[in-house]
Amino acid sequence: MKEVDKRLRPRQFEYHPSDSCLMAVGTLDGEVVVINHETGNILSCISAYGNTNGILGLCWLKQKPSKLLVGSDSGSLRLYDINCVQPKVEDGCCNPTVVFDDFEQLTSVHVNSTDDRCLTSGYSKKVAIYDICTGQRLQLFTDMHREPINVAKFANHSPNLFVTSSFDRDIKMWDSRHKPWQPCYTASSSRGNVMVVFSPDDLYLLVSAVDNEVKQLLAVDGRLHMDLGIVSTGSAHNYTRSYYMNGRDYIISGSCEEPTIRICCAQTGRRLRDISLESTGCGSSMFVQSLRSDPFRHFHMAVLAAYFRPVSKYEIIKVNLLSSSHSAEQHQGGLKTCHSCDKGG
Repeated sequence: MKEVDKRLRPRQFEYHPSDSCLMAVGTLDGEVVVINHETGNILSCISAYGNTNGILGLCWLKQKPSKLLVGSDSGSLRLYDINCVQPKVEDGCCNPTVVFDDFEQLTSVHVNSTDDRCLTSGYSKKVAIYDICTGQRLQLFTDMHREPINVAKFANHSPNLFVTSSFDRDIKMWDSRHKPWQPCYTASSSRGNVMVVFSPDDLYLLVSAVDNEVKQLLAVDGRLHMDLGIVSTGSAHNYTRSYYMNGRDYIISGSCEEPTIRICCAQTGRRLRDISLESTGCGSSMFVQSLRSDPFRHFHMAVLAAYFRPVSKYEIIKVNLLSSSHSAEQHQGGLKTCHSCDKGG
């Protein structure tokens, strides 16, 4: 194992589903690094796309957790087994376990609950379902929405149900067994949808639309369960992302033009706490590009933070909400550990 390269330029990341120390990090340079996020050491490094294609999609298989689905913005889709990848590959190329048919303008990949199908969406009106074992495209659905479909997700417990979120403001639930191809229902936001996720028990959908419009819907029929009521900034480019934390007890939310992570109660919608990401090194604010809760440690999360001045830079920051410190920072091989700064709210 080696220390993480300080020049790593992260663009996407996912916690491992069964090993509490591991995280996959996809970079703007087309690399995927499997890292021990506790020590900062690299276990595997996958270089498959060259220096021009950033990694936008990562998804671990649940029943075969050594396997990682990787999608790049060039449309390349590959399945790798991290047990068969060396810590560092000298020639910069790794052989995938499965090569899939390309999906143009890819932005999102996801694997179903039985690890036999994967789902892709992107900056288009198309969604594709693939066979995980062979890489063959089984279904290609066109014109599912009126605008690009940024994120599509399978349910956590049903291998046939999936949901799509589009910038056309609609959320649609689908069942791949239904013919003719029609959504189970459609729910709408007032602005374009950035993403959607199922709650861990599949009872709810957490929908994030542009500029802090975050709602929880009933997954069974799309009815509104709760609106978090976060104040908008007025920006059409303030892309908001939200996830569950501690199972489905809490919701964490952040937006790409704000340095704030908001923690809300998933039962009542009440705002419990705001966390401000503050840079102490370069004199510029950090903005929330993406975030994930730690599935093994309550009240822990990781945030993909972006700096835009004086130079553009991305960094993964680990946040411990239980820490009493407000200023200490610790670097672990390119990952920064940030103790929370409570802003009230």
